[in-house]
Amino acid sequence: MKIDPAHLISPEYLVSDLIDIPRLTKLLELYSSATGMVTALLDLDGNVLIATNWQDSCTKFHRQNTRTCANCLESDTALAGQLAEGHKYNVYECKNGLVDVATPVVIENQHVANLFTGQFFFEKPDLATFRERARQVGFDEDSYVEAIARVPVYSKTEIESHFTFLATLAEMIAELGIANKKISQMNKKVVRQNELLASSFNDFIAVAPLGVAKSNANTGRIVLANSAFTELVALDIDKLTEYSLIDFIAFGAETLTRTVEALQNSETFGPVEVRLKTRGGTGITALLHGVKTVEVTGAACIWTIVQDITLSKLHEMKLNAAKKRAEQANISKSAFLANMSHEIRTPMNGVLGALQLLERNVTDDSDRDLIDKSLYSARTLLTIINDILDYSKIEAGKLELENVPISIKQIVESISSDLYPVTQSKLLELHIKIAGGFTDNWRGDPVRIRQILLNLASNAVKFTSKGKVEILASQVQMGPRTVLEFMVKDTGIGMDQNGIKALFERFEQADSTTTRSFGGAGLGMAIAKNLIDLMGGQIYVTSEQGKGSEFRVMLPLEQGGDEIKVASGRYQGKAPILKGKTIVIAEDNEINQSIVARMLEETQAELVFANDGVEAIEAFQRCSPHLILMDIQMPNLDGIAACRRIKGLDPDTKIVALTANVMKDDLRRYQQEGFTEHIGKPIDMSVLYQTLARLLID
Repeated sequence: MKIDPAHLISPEYLVSDLIDIPRLTKLLELYSSATGMVTALLDLDGNVLIATNWQDSCTKFHRQNTRTCANCLESDTALAGQLAEGHKYNVYECKNGLVDVATPVVIENQHVANLFTGQFFFEKPDLATFRERARQVGFDEDSYVEAIARVPVYSKTEIESHFTFLATLAEMIAELGIANKKISQMNKKVVRQNELLASSFNDFIAVAPLGVAKSNANTGRIVLANSAFTELVALDIDKLTEYSLIDFIAFGAETLTRTVEALQNSETFGPVEVRLKTRGGTGITALLHGVKTVEVTGAACIWTIVQDITLSKLHEMKLNAAKKRAEQANISKSAFLANMSHEIRTPMNGVLGALQLLERNVTDDSDRDLIDKSLYSARTLLTIINDILDYSKIEAGKLELENVPISIKQIVESISSDLYPVTQSKLLELHIKIAGGFTDNWRGDPVRIRQILLNLASNAVKFTSKGKVEILASQVQMGPRTVLEFMVKDTGIGMDQNGIKALFERFEQADSTTTRSFGGAGLGMAIAKNLIDLMGGQIYVTSEQGKGSEFRVMLPLEQGGDEIKVASGRYQGKAPILKGKTIVIAEDNEINQSIVARMLEETQAELVFANDGVEAIEAFQRCSPHLILMDIQMPNLDGIAACRRIKGLDPDTKIVALTANVMKDDLRRYQQEGFTEHIGKPIDMSVLYQTLARLLID
C-alpha cells in the first residue's frame, strides 16, 4: 500500500488513523441527503478524503477543465490558508463563481484537515454570465447552464445555522481523533509492555535456579520446561513433551493428583512434597508449587515450580536427630542433677543438722562464732546446689511462677536475718529501707522474688570488704501502671563495662580472679536475670571499679490481694511442745536418725524409728502415731509405696515427706500421692518446728 505523505500528521499516524473515514462518510451522506448540502473533507494539500452530494457544476465541469480546476485548487488553498491562521471557519467565493465554507479539523494542536460545505449561491446567479464562461472555456453551454441553474441558493442565515452544525461536528471529529490517537498510543505501549514482559518472563524462566514446567491442564502433558527442570529430572528437553509431571514422581503422586484436581476450585496449589525420579534411580526430594492460568487462546495450563530440597531435608533430619539427642541429654542431665542433689543433700543433712544442734547449745563466743561461720558455709554450699538445679529448670523451660498475694516488706526484712552473720563478721553496715508511701499489696511468686533480692544482696555483701550495703524497696510510676522497684547498692570492688556484660552469663564472673578471691559458681546473677525476665521485668546496672555497684530491678507485678504469703528466711522460733504426741520417723540413714532425734528432743514427743517402709507400716499399725516423717528413698519398701498403704488404712493420717528430692516434679508427685507436707533435706530446724506446730498444735 502506498502512503501519501500528505496524510501524515506525525511520524507515526495518518489522518485516516485518527478519523474513521467510512463512518464519517456515511454520517455526511445522511446529512447531505436530509439537507441537500454539499460536504467534503480535504487534507491540507487539497486531496479529497470525503465528498457527498457534490454539484454537477463542479464534478462534471469545473474539476474537469484545466483552467477551471486551477481556480478550484487556488480557491481551496486560499480558504485553507485563512483557516490555518486560526479562524474558526471561513466563507470564500470560488473563482468559478460558487461559494464555499470551511472549518479546520485540529487534533493535538495540529491542523490536519478541513471540513467543507459549499457549491451554492447567496443570490440567484446571472446565467448569462455563466453561459459566457462556458463559451470561453469550451463547456457545452446548455448543459453547463443547466447544471448552474441546479446549484442551490441559501441565505447567509441558513448557511450560518448549517455551518454551526458542521463546526460542532469538526470539534467532535477532533475530540474523537485525539481519543483515537491516545488509544492507539496506549495500545502500542501495552503491546510493547506485553512484549517486554513476555521477553522478561521467558528470560527469567530460562535462567531461573528453580525448575519450571508448563503442562496442559486437560492432558497433563508437559508443553514447556526450563533447563533447571530438565537437569532435575535428568531428561533431554526435546523429549519432555512425551511426559506428564506425574511420570517423574516416585513418591507422592496420589497427593499431587488430588491437589491438581482441586484446582477446579482454586487457582494455586502447594507446597506439595514429593520424591522425583532421576536418571540412575537416585531421586531427589522436591517441593512443588503450582498456578493454573488460561491463555489468550482459551487453553488452560498449569505452571509448576519445582524446588530441590534434598539437602534441606537432610539437614532437617540431622537437626531432628540432634534435637532428640539434646533432649535425651537434657533428660539425662536432669536425672543426674536430681540424683546428685539427693546424694549431696543426704550427707549435708548430717552436717547442717549437727551444726544447728550445736548452735543451740554453744555458749562460748569463740565457739559460737565458729559455728556461725560453719553454718554460713554449709548454707552457701546448699545455695550453690539449689542454683544449679534452678538454672537447669530455667534452661529446660520448666520453672513455674506462682501468683499469690505477698508482702514485699516482710520479704525485704527477712533478707536481713540471712545476711546478718556475714555482715557482722565483715563489719559492714546493712541498711534496709522501705520507701515512704509504699503500698504493700502485690501479687507474685514470693520464693522467686526473695531469691532475686537475696542473690543481689548476697553478691553485694560478698564483694564488699568495707563500707555498707543498702537495700531499698519502692514503687514507681511507669506510664499508666505502678511498678515494683528494688535497689541494691554497695561500696565494694565494682566492675568495668566488660565485667557488667559478663555479669549475667552462666558460670561467668566479672573478672577471672573473682572466683579465686571470692568463690561462687557464677550462677546466682544469671538466675536472678532469668527470673526477672520471666516476670517481664528489667534490671539495670551501674558500676565503677573501686567505687561499688548499683542494681535496680523493675518488676511489673499485679497489685491487689488480701491473704499474704510470706517467703520467710531462717525461723528463730523455739521447738514446739508436743508432749503426748507420737511421731514415727522412717529413715534408713543412722546419722540422719540421730540428727532428727536430737532436733525433736526438746519437743518431748514420743519418737518411734523405722529403718524402711515395711517397718514404717508396722510402726503405724502398732502405735497409731499422730504424724509420720517419711524418707522417700529407703530399702525394701520406699516412702511413696509406704505412704500409699498407710493412706489406704487410714486416709486421715498425717505423713510428711522427709526427702532430699526437692525437684518441683518430685514435690508435685508427693502431693498427688497423698503426702500432707514435705520437708527438704538438709533439714532446717525452723522449718521442721513450724511444720510440726502447724500440723500437731494449730
